[in-house]
Amino acid sequence: MSDETPNDTRDSNGRFVKRAAETAHRLHTPSEEGVHPVAKILFGWTENKRSGTFIFWGVAVLSMVLIVADLGVPRHEYVEIAHATGFYALWGFCSFAFVVLMGWPLARLLRRKEDYYGDPGGPPVDIDPDMPVEPSAEGTYHYEGDED
Repeated sequence: MSDETPNDTRDSNGRFVKRAAETAHRLHTPSEEGVHPVAKILFGWTENKRSGTFIFWGVAVLSMVLIVADLGVPRHEYVEIAHATGFYALWGFCSFAFVVLMGWPLARLLRRKEDYYGDPGGPPVDIDPDMPVEPSAEGTYHYEGDED
């Protein structure tokens, strides 16, 4: 009986070198750093020191291309200022900046003080910590499956 398996898949002892299960296991087991292998494949490029610079210049070039393309698009606007080149880019940026900057006053309006729910390090003010807690005389509720 001859072994028809190619020699590159077995080691010197005859065991398989690469198995499909081992490959699949490696694809779903996080590394020692705690990084999932699929995340490394999808987002590993962000570890490069220049990736932020590439994104910045890519968005800048795309913005310039869109503003130049804006010159060739015929407009049928109701407001005269909308005919200006780059109007919608400026309008979008100003609207976004307004929404982001309005988050500060809104947060000040809605934010609670740190001790709103009481002191996080101790019992509530109206409870005496030295008073022993007595068990309830009512008992507990019986649930399905509990024995009487």
